[in-house]
Amino acid sequence: MNLKFVEYFRDNFFKEKEELDKFINSLTKRLTKTLRINTSKVNIIDLKKRLHTLWYILNPTFQDNVFYVEKSDNFDWLERRLGFSLEHLLWYFYIQELWASSSVYYLSNWKIDKNNYLILDMASSPGGKTTQLAEYYPNSFIVANEFDRNRTPQLIANIERMGIENYWITNYNWQFIWRQTELFDKILLDAPCSWEWTGFKSLEALKYRNIKNVKKVSELQKKLIEAWFNSLKIGWEMLYSTCTMNKLENEWVIEYLSAKHPWSFEIEFEKRFWPHIDETWWFYVCKIKKIKSIDYKTSEKPDLYNEKIIRLSKKDEEIINSYFHNIWLKRENYCLLKYWDKILSIWNKKSSVPYQNISNKLYFLKLWKEIGNIINSSFQPNFVLWRDYWTLKTSQYSIKNEQELDNYLRGFEIWKNLKWDKSSNIIQISFKETNIWLWEINEQWSIKNWFPKIWMRK
Repeated sequence: MNLKFVEYFRDNFFKEKEELDKFINSLTKRLTKTLRINTSKVNIIDLKKRLHTLWYILNPTFQDNVFYVEKSDNFDWLERRLGFSLEHLLWYFYIQELWASSSVYYLSNWKIDKNNYLILDMASSPGGKTTQLAEYYPNSFIVANEFDRNRTPQLIANIERMGIENYWITNYNWQFIWRQTELFDKILLDAPCSWEWTGFKSLEALKYRNIKNVKKVSELQKKLIEAWFNSLKIGWEMLYSTCTMNKLENEWVIEYLSAKHPWSFEIEFEKRFWPHIDETWWFYVCKIKKIKSIDYKTSEKPDLYNEKIIRLSKKDEEIINSYFHNIWLKRENYCLLKYWDKILSIWNKKSSVPYQNISNKLYFLKLWKEIGNIINSSFQPNFVLWRDYWTLKTSQYSIKNEQELDNYLRGFEIWKNLKWDKSSNIIQISFKETNIWLWEINEQWSIKNWFPKIWMRK
């Protein structure tokens, strides 16, 4: 153990030896896994029953939709791992630590808010908080920004698995966001930090903790919070969080912003999570409300033009309207656009206003939910359309048992000589009244499994 690490926490937080010992001992304790239930997709009671059949028991935390996960006494180690369960693949839940889910929980005042906001998640990969924002703010438009392009594939995969419609992925640094003065209604800043939390993986890692590195990270955090605070509208809220416990990266960052821009904000909520008290990793959250502009001036910039975003032509509209009519999907509930010349994206019409506020301000890397391509005057749907939008006029097939389901989720082409509506080359798949994906019957009358390879069971 790093003695300077111990001394720091003794001098700043735990004067009593007994309390300090509890904290230090907690660093070697294996923390209970937690998951966040997507209540917009599944009822909590129903999911508990489903997971119980897989020998998992859910116990409550202080958040209504986040639960500790424990294995039943009857757990068979040959049973399916939680991350490969059908319920996980169908975005019923997200495996997420309790501390990590707390940022959005406190930003939203632990309530579902159906108003139309423009929200920035500035360091969004791997996507846990981004997908949680979409659940708590279903009618808002979310800009999911990630500094590192190498981290965006995981972000995209999680967003797609969780079925989010109203999002826009960007790759900007803090200097660019700084210039977006008072643009966003709400901002989540889960800041890069010095990784003290690695102590929960290995106490050996704490040997390499040094104050020089902590100070260096703290200087970056000060730049980040000031930049993002400038991009927050007056009267609105930002939540700052880190997975460290030293004051340099937490309270002192907030104090820096207050000293440089006096009376510019007020603290609405502040909390530290301690492993020996809160049964989770250490974490810090601070929610602030902006009450006046900061003294930052920027030159006027011309609006950006996202030339890859294309409005549907009259011919495109005819193709889509006809297709949606044939599968009984109500077009009037959604906005549709093309990008990259052929990809069709769909999003909730209620989020149109916040989208318009951002469409000419930021370039996108990826946007909205892709449901297929328009190629050669025809619409070619992908698995997302059939997974997320129940279509009554599509031929249906119900998987008979767990073994058949397992083969399907492994990508096998297991069904032959099925009966189907010959007017359609699509069969929609369900299991226990749950819509999954689809199979395609091609011209050779063979069956193709469209289940995405990225989520196939191993």
